[in-house]
Amino acid sequence: MDKFFAIMERFAPEAVEIMVSRYGILRHVLYNQPIGRRQLTKNMGSTERMVRSELDLLKSRGAIKSTVAGIYLTDFGYEMLRDVETLVPGLLHIKILADKLKNRFGLREVIIVPDDSNKDPYTQEDLGRAAAELLHSLLYPGCIVAVTGGSTLAGMARAMRPGVEQSEEICLVPARGGLGENVETQAGNIAAKIAQTIGAQYRLLHIPDNLEQSTAEALKKDVHVTEVLKIIKSARILVHGIGPADEMAERRGLSADEKNYLQENGAQGEALRYYFNQMGKIIFEIPGIGLELDDIRHIETIIAVAGGSNKAEAIAAVLKSGFDHILITDEGAAQKIIYGKDD
Repeated sequence: MDKFFAIMERFAPEAVEIMVSRYGILRHVLYNQPIGRRQLTKNMGSTERMVRSELDLLKSRGAIKSTVAGIYLTDFGYEMLRDVETLVPGLLHIKILADKLKNRFGLREVIIVPDDSNKDPYTQEDLGRAAAELLHSLLYPGCIVAVTGGSTLAGMARAMRPGVEQSEEICLVPARGGLGENVETQAGNIAAKIAQTIGAQYRLLHIPDNLEQSTAEALKKDVHVTEVLKIIKSARILVHGIGPADEMAERRGLSADEKNYLQENGAQGEALRYYFNQMGKIIFEIPGIGLELDDIRHIETIIAVAGGSNKAEAIAAVLKSGFDHILITDEGAAQKIIYGKDD
């Protein structure tokens, strides 16, 4: 397949450009439907003539439909978009980047979506959809799935689709407590939304963020907390995000002394409330209730979902810890991690 793409780019580069262009149109329609032709042309930064021509062709193929309200993607169009996305990595040289990341960090699998979520707002949605498709394929009866919070994983929850066999035997849980966050991006809300979409069970941990160690230990003795915590620690799949250390320290309300400590010790990335330096060593932990390091080491499949060239150093720091099995990221982050530049 890689040889095919190489030949295509040499022999018929215009065919590659057309495929990428039509992929872009379908993607813009998906995220903005119903959308008018003029707005679509403006969003894509293209000419109205080109967009009109492509829309006519896509409509004749049954990929889109036009109404008074605007243009919509049909079910066939959505399937077409998913099919093309299996080709886009090769067309955009992403496969090479994925292999380099896989080898550098010893990962089981790397999935890279095109573009840079730090520059293109739709790319974060693409990350969520890629994570949703992967998670959907990994679910099995009896498995327990733990998820963290964050906007990217909230996108994953929105992109989940039904159709999981024996879904009633699957349970979704938050990886750790955290009620101090935005409601939509809370781990508990994400777990519940995924469970409701696929028809699974879910259990929530109603614990606030940034607990004192003594408070956390006292809460662990609560009957309800103990029961849910036991389920969380039995998770077989973990999906988590990654953030820059300084940004996450601010978001989690760390004190000035704690922020200074992180800076002095070279904190680069944060995941699951653990802060990692450039070498992947944990240098700081926020007390809380949920998955701990010993639990994480025994999880079958750990998926990190994070993108954006601005998060490259953070992603690399967390991956060096050796815990993750699968990475879902974007082209911007991958380029910067491998080559030290955005593009």
